[in-house]
Amino acid sequence: MSIQKKKKQQRNPAVQSVLSPAARPAVFLSLSCFYTEIVFKLSVETLHTGSSFVFLTLFSLSVGMVVSGIILLLPKKAVKILIPFYLGVLFLIFVVEFLVYRQFKVAYDINTILNAATDALGGFGADIRRLIFCFDGISHIALFLLPLILWFVLREKIIGQLPQKGIWQGRTGQVVYFSMAHLAGGAACYGAALFLILYCGLHKDIYTNQYNFEAAVMQFGLGEGLCLDIRNLVLSKSSAPVFESPGVKFVQAKEAAGSHEVVILQEKTSSQSTETAQEDESVSPAVYGQSVASVDFAALAAAGGNCADIDAYVSTLTPSSQNVYTGSFEGKNLILICAEAFSGFLIDPELTPTLYRLSTNGINFNDYYQQSIAGTTGGEYQLLFGLIPTSGGSSMKEITQSGAHTNIGAFLNDKGYFGMAFHNSDYTYYDRHETHTKLGYSGGYMGVGNGLEELISPVWPASDLELMQETLPMYIDKQPFNVYYMTVSGHSVYAFGNNAMSRKNKDAVDAWCAKKNLSYTEPVRAYIAANLELEKAMDYLVKTLEEKGIADDTVICIAPDHFPYGLDSDAALGNMPRLSELYGYPVNTYEERDRSRAIIWCEALEDNEPIIVDTPTSSVDILPTLCNLFGVEWDSRLYVGRDVLSDAIPLVFFGNYDWKTDLGSYSSSRGIFTPTDEGAVIPEDYVNRISGIVRNRMTFSKSVLSHDYYTHVYDEVLVSE
Repeated sequence: MSIQKKKKQQRNPAVQSVLSPAARPAVFLSLSCFYTEIVFKLSVETLHTGSSFVFLTLFSLSVGMVVSGIILLLPKKAVKILIPFYLGVLFLIFVVEFLVYRQFKVAYDINTILNAATDALGGFGADIRRLIFCFDGISHIALFLLPLILWFVLREKIIGQLPQKGIWQGRTGQVVYFSMAHLAGGAACYGAALFLILYCGLHKDIYTNQYNFEAAVMQFGLGEGLCLDIRNLVLSKSSAPVFESPGVKFVQAKEAAGSHEVVILQEKTSSQSTETAQEDESVSPAVYGQSVASVDFAALAAAGGNCADIDAYVSTLTPSSQNVYTGSFEGKNLILICAEAFSGFLIDPELTPTLYRLSTNGINFNDYYQQSIAGTTGGEYQLLFGLIPTSGGSSMKEITQSGAHTNIGAFLNDKGYFGMAFHNSDYTYYDRHETHTKLGYSGGYMGVGNGLEELISPVWPASDLELMQETLPMYIDKQPFNVYYMTVSGHSVYAFGNNAMSRKNKDAVDAWCAKKNLSYTEPVRAYIAANLELEKAMDYLVKTLEEKGIADDTVICIAPDHFPYGLDSDAALGNMPRLSELYGYPVNTYEERDRSRAIIWCEALEDNEPIIVDTPTSSVDILPTLCNLFGVEWDSRLYVGRDVLSDAIPLVFFGNYDWKTDLGSYSSSRGIFTPTDEGAVIPEDYVNRISGIVRNRMTFSKSVLSHDYYTHVYDEVLVSE
């Protein structure tokens, strides 16, 4: 036998003994990642795209090969600890996100998990126990746990023949080569995924300039979604915001999309100016100013600083115009209500006569949307600040760290209003004891735990009627007053056995359903029954204001915090049967899911025809509209929402960059624009222009938080002036 053959025989067993064990961790970890991602995806998503499974495969292979490549360089003793630790972390992340999605019907980013989900998962123990201790919960926990179980069963087969020593203990040669090969293979899989995304254009926008956590999770998997979220968190704090050149594009889009809204409002709402014109045809049309503050943003941009790019962007925007309604509520009282899980689809002239009166005899929002981002705290943020909560559950904490500058509480406080904020649940929930004390309400914030528990019944959910009855005397004689309520009666779970408000109002809903011949399922009936407590609260409020003789001088504004996500326990878009039952149509898109109703009412408005707003509006439009109506000094360029009574673009956009205007709706994930009117003439490049505006507004929302922009504007400029 030749020396060369002897060497080959000696080498081959070594190669065989190292190659097989080296490949096993990579295969096991890659399959574990892919399996966990697939279980999660099939559990929380109904409407799938084929490309998303390709990305799940590539990103899972990448993670498995990189982790195994690193493990090959470590001592066997360390490997026995690190692999189960990695699988345990994988299990924990996916189970938490699964439970979050089951409860809130959205994926929670890192900020929200750290700042809001801990409260949400801990505060509603009954809800969480219900989600866990049922067949759906137990079976999914078992499925997510399977890789860890298999590890302990197959541990010796997976790593039994790995060398005992690590690379720093002198292990070199073929094991290192195999480790490098695994790392290179992982990089190749990751590179292939990036090539498909960036160069083939598959969901490129989601990965880059239209990043949205939930969309990223659904397209690329939870693991890659978390990686992208970390990247964006780091970049938001360390890099300057990048805006697309808005100048000419913004004006052109405004002329193209906004003119239709002006016609609608002039025809349907300007009754006073119409009557004046009829009396004297020679009267010239009224000329209104613009909703701006005395800030030279161009000069601020020229001065430099870390906010210069934001200043430059704001300086290019066209402020919205004041109008016949500007200041029409000046000096009036304001009661602002963020209503838990409220939906306009439950309003009925017989069942909820007060809500029906308020929604049809004031400002009628006929195409209203409540973007569901970061649950209740996200809904509050949109209503109170007119921005998208781009930092998820931490948005409220971040914007109030330096105090509030741009919300209605601060504006009216500057005008000498007495103010209070109330919440009929735990006053520390979502850190409201830290954030809501900074909203500008001079009388402070009260919830269960700092005084309100002594006034209302200890049931769950608490009664909105009791909340109104016990708190109204605290401010009704301190006019002008400015009050904020975060209600809770409409909270899930929607079942007559587990929900105190559903039980309380069950008979009324059952009688109404029988009269209307409606065959709603129990969860839908229980949801409506829970919200009847809000109807009772509004009935008591309006009657008390009328008895006091101040209904003409008091404005009631109601907006939901999010859609009723508690109606469907194991649902996703395309599979929301109970929400669809309530709405009366299949819910397959964010636009369909988030449609609702908002209310702005004052008894003085009932003297004239209702103000009809048929154009698309959303929660971020409420604050700018109130600012205009109350005649405060505000700058319309500092909000991503609009005064709905002005000439601003009628634009609603969602966290995934879908949007809707008066001319149509656009799905960013599908790249499809659907005109409202098939016969309408859509301006050239309209979709690109509006999409650019949406991206800029999302960037601005991020920049307000990451650069503490409002403090820069108000503390450094307005205060000094």
